[in-house]
Amino acid sequence: YCEGFGYQGYIFRFVSILGERYTHGHVFDFYQRLQDNPNELYVLGNGQQRKSYLYVQDCIDAMLLAIEKAQEKVNLFNLGTDEYCQVNDSIQWITQHLGLTPKLTYAGGERGWIGDSPFIFLDCSKIRALGWQPKLSIREGIIKTLTYLHRNL
Repeated sequence: YCEGFGYQGYIFRFVSILGERYTHGHVFDFYQRLQDNPNELYVLGNGQQRKSYLYVQDCIDAMLLAIEKAQEKVNLFNLGTDEYCQVNDSIQWITQHLGLTPKLTYAGGERGWIGDSPFIFLDCSKIRALGWQPKLSIREGIIKTLTYLHRNL
């Protein structure tokens, strides 16, 4: 289509996105559950699932840079950080930030639910080659998201 009609196209594949207007995913779910019951946290999976996240402004910056600098007719980019965390890491960051020490209950084994991927990590070297890198680490993105949730829910 792009070739036939002389357009330039952009395809972006994201890891999970954190930040303002965030309404689903385990960070949101854990925050909500801990607001309801700060003494216990029910975790789908064994907590060892490895996930990658990207803060929303970093995602937008990457997309704008790709649109500005990419030269191909069809440009495909993976967008994410060069790191991942275990769900247990994010639980620790969330509970520390909230000042809580809940009892953790795990269920579901390696996959927390049908369709869950126990390891998500994208090769983002193509967008990096254009000079982009995220400004926030996963931990910083989670904390900034928690601050947003606290102010807006």
